[in-house]
Amino acid sequence: MDADLRTRLGWFAVALLFAAAAVLLYIDYRRIASRVGVSYGKATIGAAAPDVEFETLDGHKVTLRSYAGHPLVVNFFATWCVPCKAELPLFESRFVKMAPKGLAVLGADEQEDGARVRAFVRAHGVTFPVVIDQGPAIDTYGGDAIPTSVFIDRSGVLRAVHVGEMTPGMLDADLQKIL
Repeated sequence: MDADLRTRLGWFAVALLFAAAAVLLYIDYRRIASRVGVSYGKATIGAAAPDVEFETLDGHKVTLRSYAGHPLVVNFFATWCVPCKAELPLFESRFVKMAPKGLAVLGADEQEDGARVRAFVRAHGVTFPVVIDQGPAIDTYGGDAIPTSVFIDRSGVLRAVHVGEMTPGMLDADLQKIL
């Protein structure tokens, strides 16, 4: 084999490797961009949302399954959390505006006393249901920080998880995924 042919084959192999790398990067980018298949704890975007149990402020039990048939946002928060307080009016306004279209919003306080949470809800004019999570629910959804918001469509499929304070644009974009 002459040197010229060997050089051309070498460059062809390099080009082929770059093309393969580009295809793999594109596939990975599409997966990340769509978030389908991305896992948060025991939950996976694009799969059925795991059912979890909460305690209502009057001591009863409620599960996510009880919201079947409704697009649902679960916002994990705490009364002492500054970003949670900052985004609370945003969730309230979207709930008031979109509840007639079937949107359900569930506030899930993280392991605080019921009396404290009731006072917080009254003081902030929250009209959507608020429950208390003793820890397992946020762990199921991979929440290692609050606020964490979970978006489930009316068929029970997890469409988005957002960790951290949401802006109006972020919330509206994730709501579009479930409405």
